[in-house]
Amino acid sequence: MAFEKLIGQEDVKRRLSAAVESEMLSHAYIFSGPDGIGKMTFALEFAGLAMCGAPVNGRKCGRCRACQLGESGNNVDLRIISPEEKKTQIGVEAVRTQICDEVFKAPVFSRKKVFIVDRADKMNESAQNALLKTFEEPPAYTLIILLCDSVLPLLETVKSRAVGIEFRRNTDSEIIQKYRELRDESARSGSVLPEIDTSLLCAYADGLMGRVGELCADGGELIRARIELVEKLSDLYAGKNGAKAAISSIIDVRNKNYDFAFFSMMSFTRDAMLIARFGSKTEIMNPDLKEQLSAMARDTGYYRLKNALTEIDTCYRNLARNAMPELATDNMLIRIAG
Repeated sequence: MAFEKLIGQEDVKRRLSAAVESEMLSHAYIFSGPDGIGKMTFALEFAGLAMCGAPVNGRKCGRCRACQLGESGNNVDLRIISPEEKKTQIGVEAVRTQICDEVFKAPVFSRKKVFIVDRADKMNESAQNALLKTFEEPPAYTLIILLCDSVLPLLETVKSRAVGIEFRRNTDSEIIQKYRELRDESARSGSVLPEIDTSLLCAYADGLMGRVGELCADGGELIRARIELVEKLSDLYAGKNGAKAAISSIIDVRNKNYDFAFFSMMSFTRDAMLIARFGSKTEIMNPDLKEQLSAMARDTGYYRLKNALTEIDTCYRNLARNAMPELATDNMLIRIAG
């Protein structure tokens, strides 16, 4: 079966493999599922299969010009469209110039000309209507793949003209398999990723392969930052000078790289709260930090930790829609400080 190198999503693999092997590809697909679930990874593999000039049993041949260019990321027959930087929507002009005007130009090296629209749920109504005209009369060589977190923002007329493929969260065993695969790749390249407790790994990943990649990126820098974060959070609860500024720099809301920092603060606070309530023998999510968390529980107390957990969780939920994330984070840190 095609896609054998990709982990999980067995139903997705079966459906896409059947379409490739039977050569009954639709002109349009909608891949839906949470951000980080692996939609782009599957879309690129699917595009490669569709573009391959001489597929063998539903697999890429690896030898044709389309495959060789695809491996280097230089195949002009593959176009990826996404929201422009600092823009929240994909506008009608982007769809017209990058898809509608290009779709009638035949592929240069490949059997198919593929357009992948990342965050397609960010297309405004005018953009979707422009795309709809292409959906209605596409050239036979055209393949359009829309990637979205949710299909709800898409027009019914768009959804009805495309094949829907739903991605489901991966199992814990698949998350662990992905982590081990990334560790092996890192070892082969001469670097060593830090060991991550599997319960912590699965809790943070929450079924999303992309989050495993986050933890393993930059040689596991996020995992090392976790140690500093538990120390600074303890200092914050103790009212020590400089703790708030140190945590703000670790969270780094300006670069939107705050998921793991907030997850860590919530898991630390929750563990310390459980220790304060039930004692040091209770099961916690961060067993490697039990000594620090026991001290946090002793010095902060159950009720303060419970209130702090609510504040952190509320701030995290509000960040996505807050126009001033740094101010929201600073206010949260002030409220939970000792």
